[in-house]
Amino acid sequence: MNPPERTKLLVALFAAQVCGATAHSLSMAVGGIMAATITGTNTTSGLPVGVAALGAALASWPLARWMAVAGRRPGLALGYALGGVGTVLSMVGVTVHNFPLFLLGMTLFGLGSTSNLLARYAAADVSPGARRGRAMGFIIWGSAGGAIIGPNLLAPALAVGNALGIDGAASAFLISVAGYGVAALVIELFLRPDPLALARQLQEDDAAGHAVAAPRSLGAILGDVRVQVALATLTVGQFVMISTTSTSPVYLHDQGHSVKVIGIAASLHLGGMYVTSPLSGWLADRVGRLPTIGAGALLLIGSTVLAGFVPGSDSALVILGLFLNGVGWNLSFVAGSALLTDALSPRERASTQGLADLVMSSMGALGSTAGGIILGLWGFTILNVFGAALVLAPLAVTVLRRPQPVSSPTTR
Repeated sequence: MNPPERTKLLVALFAAQVCGATAHSLSMAVGGIMAATITGTNTTSGLPVGVAALGAALASWPLARWMAVAGRRPGLALGYALGGVGTVLSMVGVTVHNFPLFLLGMTLFGLGSTSNLLARYAAADVSPGARRGRAMGFIIWGSAGGAIIGPNLLAPALAVGNALGIDGAASAFLISVAGYGVAALVIELFLRPDPLALARQLQEDDAAGHAVAAPRSLGAILGDVRVQVALATLTVGQFVMISTTSTSPVYLHDQGHSVKVIGIAASLHLGGMYVTSPLSGWLADRVGRLPTIGAGALLLIGSTVLAGFVPGSDSALVILGLFLNGVGWNLSFVAGSALLTDALSPRERASTQGLADLVMSSMGALGSTAGGIILGLWGFTILNVFGAALVLAPLAVTVLRRPQPVSSPTTR
């Protein structure tokens, strides 16, 4: 593949990532407010985030399997488009005070997030093995751009919503409609040729007239040590990151910190999760997937110990722990995703990657629930100790089951 063509595809994926992240951020923030407004009680405020996460998780594998048949472009565009449709349904639900319709919309809204996650694999399809981590990191970095752009669009959205007679808080959904719509258009118009089709063509070219190996069975794929390490990294990292950080606002509030301090903590954690993506990708390519995974695991352990054992009154150290938690997760996430792609042939990638994201997202949802339970029963310190102990599992797998480098067409 010539460099200009690859650059064009990566820019299209990055632009869609920024738009998708912009769409996702603000609506998730106001979803709880809208739920409480419709039902008249705060007890339902967590449901919009929950059903959106569930929708994103459950859609991962079916959407990826569709990509395996139709290609990355139709699959990613479909996810963004359904996210936009869900946003419109949510707005209608808010307008007519229909809570089930609102939740249905938020469930579909989560599919936009699914496309944002799966986009990193499209970047890997068009990148040689030595640059795959950097390509993934570049796309994930787009989420940081969306988090920055989103809040700056709130005032225009409120003005448009007021002109259309839409409730003030619900006007934030207009940003999501526009964001997901533009993301779908960018993918449909500019993600050409299809990344997965290119990867498959490269594999056939590498075969030089020989028959291309048939895709392995799921059992054989899961028996690959590289896949096992990657899955352990992605799932445990997601569980620990979400379980220890989703409860941090409650912990900081209980320690007497202001909403401003809590907002700074959340912002810096998100910054750690996404701003460091290019660095994570560079390390995964330059130093190696496994050392980067190990560094991420050690940083996750150190950050949870720091946040869990410093005095709760010391907001600076707690926030530092949350920031490093995000950085550690990012290192593991980028390197684990690259390792998973390395282990798969182009014809095995889409469905297996979708399955990995399904399990990863489900572990994230489980982590959010478990984190709240552990915090309520035993406190923030025990929660973080539990998280640090869990991270030892993928770290041990990485060290004890260290896969040997494999030379194959998938490393192109």
